[in-house]
Amino acid sequence: MIIKRTLACLSAVSVLLLSNMSYAEMGPYVGVGGGYTKFDDDGFIEESTGDSDWDDSGTAYRFIAGYKFSENFSVEWSYQDYDYNEYGVDSVSEVDMQAWHVSGVLAYPIYESALGHLDLFGKLGFGESDYTYREVQRGLGEEQSSESLIFGGGAQFYMDEHFRIRTELDFTTFNLDVAFGTEGNTETFQTKDYTFIAMTASASVVYLF
Repeated sequence: MIIKRTLACLSAVSVLLLSNMSYAEMGPYVGVGGGYTKFDDDGFIEESTGDSDWDDSGTAYRFIAGYKFSENFSVEWSYQDYDYNEYGVDSVSEVDMQAWHVSGVLAYPIYESALGHLDLFGKLGFGESDYTYREVQRGLGEEQSSESLIFGGGAQFYMDEHFRIRTELDFTTFNLDVAFGTEGNTETFQTKDYTFIAMTASASVVYLF
């Protein structure tokens, strides 16, 4: 009898805890995070400088703000700042990139208990990116803005009704239109479009109001 009463009490406490932890609450949220970025420059740096020995990794920082409309769907605005130095054979170069996106986020809950709630999610968004390339020793540089795409997915763990930890892998595109040669000289002047992709693994802390 005592065991049955104890089990009944534990069950009641578990139900009470789960009912008080409203993980599917709707509302606005904000978050900050950072991570590691691997950068594919579509051959631009090697073609423009002749150097092929590049460190194409760096850091990324992120700020997000969004609104959770339901347990499964959110819309969010994100700002990413990508920054790394590239050390080539003959020169030292710096690359700075920033991107802004508005994305739709679809989430699917896969685990829920009194200790927390785990979702898997995917996202797709569109926005704008800024790209700045500076080759310090040669005095070369490019600075352009273009449309940008972001897509990816990950997992988020709700620690309570407000805080969650979010890990994700996403891909951001940057488009660059570069001119080579002397303008007006039909033999040497040409333009070429490059599509850069930044692959970023990151972690963020998110607060739901």
